[in-house]
Amino acid sequence: MLPGSTWDVAKSEQLYGFEYWGAGYFGVNAEGNACVRPDGPGGPEIDLQHLVEAARQRDIRLPILFRFNGILRHRLRVLHRAFASSMAEYDYQGSYRPVYPIKVNQQRYVVTALIRAGRELNLGLEVGSKPELVAALAMHDNPDALLVCNGYKDRQYLELAMMAQRVGREVIVVVEKPSEIDLLLSISQEQGIEPNIGFRLRLAGRGAGRWERSGGERAKFGLNVTEIVAALKLLAEHGKQSWVRLVHFHNGSQLTNISALKQAVREATQVYVQVAKCCPRLCYFDVGGGLAVDYDGSKTAFESSMNYTVEEYARDVIWILKEACDAARVAHPSVVTECGRAMVAYGSVLVAEVLGLANTFTTTVDALAVGRQTSEDTVLNMAQLLQALTPKNCQETLHDAAELRQTMLQRFSLGLMSIEDRALGDQCYWALLNAINAVTTKLHYVPEDLRRLPSQLTDTYFCNLSIFQSMPDSWAIDQIFPITPITRLAEEPRRRVVLADITCDSDGKVERFADLRDIKHYLPAHELRPQERYCFGVFLVGAYQEILGDLHNLFGDTNAVHVELTDDGRVQFANVLRGDTVGQVLRYVAFEKADLVERWRHALEAAVSAGRLTARESAVLQRQYDEVFGDYTYLR
Repeated sequence: MLPGSTWDVAKSEQLYGFEYWGAGYFGVNAEGNACVRPDGPGGPEIDLQHLVEAARQRDIRLPILFRFNGILRHRLRVLHRAFASSMAEYDYQGSYRPVYPIKVNQQRYVVTALIRAGRELNLGLEVGSKPELVAALAMHDNPDALLVCNGYKDRQYLELAMMAQRVGREVIVVVEKPSEIDLLLSISQEQGIEPNIGFRLRLAGRGAGRWERSGGERAKFGLNVTEIVAALKLLAEHGKQSWVRLVHFHNGSQLTNISALKQAVREATQVYVQVAKCCPRLCYFDVGGGLAVDYDGSKTAFESSMNYTVEEYARDVIWILKEACDAARVAHPSVVTECGRAMVAYGSVLVAEVLGLANTFTTTVDALAVGRQTSEDTVLNMAQLLQALTPKNCQETLHDAAELRQTMLQRFSLGLMSIEDRALGDQCYWALLNAINAVTTKLHYVPEDLRRLPSQLTDTYFCNLSIFQSMPDSWAIDQIFPITPITRLAEEPRRRVVLADITCDSDGKVERFADLRDIKHYLPAHELRPQERYCFGVFLVGAYQEILGDLHNLFGDTNAVHVELTDDGRVQFANVLRGDTVGQVLRYVAFEKADLVERWRHALEAAVSAGRLTARESAVLQRQYDEVFGDYTYLR
């Protein structure tokens, strides 16, 4: 707490919602800096600001994506404990088999960290394409862990999967469409391999939340009941019912409502127990993904939240499955989950620096001084409204100000008002709106048009990042990510801001922020100080964001640092992955350095011949041009 201030770090923790969305991994320390607890609540803390300084000392420039291997390990333990506890509570006889779907984050060091952390838990991998399968075949080295092959498949995909089975991997080929059965029968006959297969169900019930269309009868993937019956008949004709090892369904990513999961599990368990009667080796029940992450901390069925816990998720799956199996006298299967988002979302934090601001809308005006600067009636009337403002007349004053503003704009457009008066009028208008917003704190009831004022009176803080590269879901689907300053959290934030990136695209902004009651259209922040770095942390970006990021304006991947906390409490940079250089992103779009350098050299030579440059000046320009190819794509 600062001297003379009533603000403290506890108020910042509550204001920014650390305790609600952070799952115990994030908080504010006594220095007023955001901190990370890789081992969960009560564990040792890493100061994010100190981490940024440590990176700068190693010449690792912002923006930086920090990945915390400890959080990945802890998330696996959270999932395992939830299912183990539920199985013990309900006397469930099957086992728990976690699987990581690598589409959620295919970065090699993320996958490696998870495999290493999940070895004792027999963490498996799920793939949905040939490139993912090629990676998994080499990385997946635990014969007791599952390799689940989803997605549409051609002959080469299936041959690769069955090759893995020959070298001792426990591979399950999940059938997505009827024609895959025919391919499997053909390859099996040619190569003498008996594959392990699963059926992906296309359930009648839909999911809940943004991806609810992933489930239901119009879903893109899976077999409906009619197709499963036909597939079983075809396998029976060839005597291959023993191939069937798994029943799988997926009801959509980020399931916000637990009732949708319960409905799906009930439908899927009935398919499982009936298929089990004709498939003697069936032993896996795969509930897919869907386990949500509470991005806004509201614990509701809102699209960025979830109205249940990991423990409730596990208990509902186990209880419904046990009840159905016991009633049908079918052995309890091993339960497989593919909860990739819940595994990795918490594990990454993006830190970006504020470069500057545009503060058109936060202003104050001396109403008495206005009369000495202008004779324009609309401006003088606006100043008079400012002088006469009280809590009782604030709503009426807002309406009068809006009308005066419209009149002022019309007069200016008709050439009846000078640009100097227009500027003074704008200052008066925004100062009046700020004053109206301030007096609303004295009202017992705030009318709706006054409640909208804070979101209109925001500054824009420009940050050294690309929304499209580092948090594309914020732009593409209005995903909420928790964002907070990483320093000065012992001070009261007195600015209302929205964030803009450095791309030349008007969509490169964040104007929706986490709030317990509703979407907040501004973020509380602090005044920028000269010569002081001010950074924001963007949390829970470990799932999907890196792989979905695009090259808008050719801003490439950011620097990434894998952070470990050693047994003696030291912070260690386990891996440092340098972000894309200018030369690398240009090659992505087929511009070769040699060609560009040579073309630029010709342009310089022409300028020398024309007398616009000296030979020495052209050499300097050539060297500067050449050096840029090896530089980070983000600003210095």
